Amino acid sequence: MDVKKFINIIKEELPDFLPEEVYQDLTIDYVEVSKMNDQKLHGLTFRPKGSDAAPTLYVDDLYERHQNGEDIGFLLVDLANRYEAARHAPTPPDIDISWDKVRDNLSFRLLEKSRNADFLSNMTYADVGNGLALIVDINMPGDRDGDWRIAVNHGVMEALGVDKETLFFTAMDDALVNDPPVLTDMTQALFSSDKENLLDRSAPMDPSEVGGMYVLTTESGNLGACALFYPDVQDKAAELMGSGYYVLPSSTHECILVPDTAGHNEKDLCAMVKEANRTVVEPKDVLSDNVYHFDKDSRQLTKVAADRERDSMVAEVR
Repeated sequence: MDVKKFINIIKEELPDFLPEEVYQDLTIDYVEVSKMNDQKLHGLTFRPKGSDAAPTLYVDDLYERHQNGEDIGFLLVDLANRYEAARHAPTPPDIDISWDKVRDNLSFRLLEKSRNADFLSNMTYADVGNGLALIVDINMPGDRDGDWRIAVNHGVMEALGVDKETLFFTAMDDALVNDPPVLTDMTQALFSSDKENLLDRSAPMDPSEVGGMYVLTTESGNLGACALFYPDVQDKAAELMGSGYYVLPSSTHECILVPDTAGHNEKDLCAMVKEANRTVVEPKDVLSDNVYHFDKDSRQLTKVAADRERDSMVAEVR
């Protein structure tokens, strides 16, 4: 059966797995949501009578388990337990969507346009070249895990009452203060608790210090690949390394910078990124299969084609 038929079945049978006093006050509706990377998620929204809080539980994983032979009864027990946990869980705080209230709590997400055609169709975004785009998020007060965000779509933009230029310049000011960029040697990033932010250095690294790979993200590490387009970051990284470098978009949370003096084959780097995206990175966290190159002399970021011929697209650093 397809996912919609599966959801209709569990919606019909779910009342038998919920306490009667809980179910009798519930309205349960099917929902399909387009998330980042145009992932289509299917779920059920549970709205208690007289309540504004309506948790949505996505069931794509339950559908996959059913396709793999798991009994639907066990899946219904799982879904009932999820709802029980959701109705007792903290809910995102109410937020006043007015410019004066949110202007100090803005941040960015970096996305690939081709992977997010549906998602971006309703978003206010900045094209930063090479098929990449930045969108602005409103970070909700009290959020400790980076999960309570409101993406600034066209409706939110209208409610804010500001123009696009004001939105993005203010978001950049916020980002630099609230979640500044961090560039770390890969070995330190993986194995050391005492990590040096190389962007804090005032002088280039000694050539003997320049290693194989560096991790570029933000202080929080959440959706930190956007740090690539923070002001002066691309130039500063080249100055530190004393060379141009390749940008490997390891996820939406970070990029890996590789000095071009290391002698890596561009085709191999492209293959490495594609393989990681298919075997290691969660689909929702994939940024791009492409590899990019920053030229120290021209100060341009260009996309590396799979055949090792760089195209001529130039990214604006905004």
